Amino acid sequence: MMRIILLTACLITLLSCNDGDVFVTELHFPETLQYCEGSTDLIVYSIKETPYESLSIKLPISDKDNFTTISATDPSTSLSTTNTFNYRSYSGNPSDIFCNSLPPSSPTILTNYSAISGTVTFTTSVIEDDNDGIPAELEDLNNDGNYDNDDTDEDGIPNYLDSDDDGDNVPTAYENPDPNNDGDLSDAQDTDGDGIDDYLDEDDDEDGTITRYEDTNNDNDPTTDSTNPVIGHDYLNDQVTTQTINDIYREHTKTQNYTCRITIQEAILINPVTSEELIYDDNFIGTIDTLISNFSYPVDFN
Repeated sequence: MMRIILLTACLITLLSCNDGDVFVTELHFPETLQYCEGSTDLIVYSIKETPYESLSIKLPISDKDNFTTISATDPSTSLSTTNTFNYRSYSGNPSDIFCNSLPPSSPTILTNYSAISGTVTFTTSVIEDDNDGIPAELEDLNNDGNYDNDDTDEDGIPNYLDSDDDGDNVPTAYENPDPNNDGDLSDAQDTDGDGIDDYLDEDDDEDGTITRYEDTNNDNDPTTDSTNPVIGHDYLNDQVTTQTINDIYREHTKTQNYTCRITIQEAILINPVTSEELIYDDNFIGTIDTLISNFSYPVDFN
């Protein structure tokens, strides 16, 4: 839960507050934000219960790109009469209000504070994984602590991000690097028994024809070629040495887990009815997580 402090500044001429009084209110909102998108607008929001309250930001729809964009300079959007930051309280659960083109008649909004000046900033990071069944730390083959300098097939993608470590067009996950899923690769499949696990071996059956070339139908996938179905795939059958030159890599895939941290600077929330001001005293609003599974990308052959 995130802790937000709002300083309530009472205007003497409009409110019955003692001279100089400042009220401090602590609001506890979930740090994981939700969002809805329309044709032109993006609504980012967080809801808390007991009592029901919300924080929300209305943004241009184009700001959704910031959730999955890594940038050297954090992008930002200025608050305005169009792009507003709101704190509201309700008579009941407001969950259906934000994502409904026809908002329900209830609950009612009890209080509404709006900020039309300030800056919304997006700071995005990403954790990537090749989803090949091997933890990144076990793909540090030279054990130097640097995952980026282990690239078995020299395709420019380090093994921990490469879904086909040996570049044989058979994805690592298909080559049984960890048959019993116990995190111990000592039992990794080694078809030809040459001491090189299949997922790192460019010629899995040691028949003199590299796995990538055992692609008779030339579909960029050795797993679809089987001269003798009883034995299995040609690339694992040392009796089949038919060679089809294929120097194109299959598209690779990986998982991308983006976290976008949203902050607001210099925002003062104002109640238009009472002119009461809430000074937003915590820049952090929350985060939006975006998971992209099986993201495909081409790899150029060297």
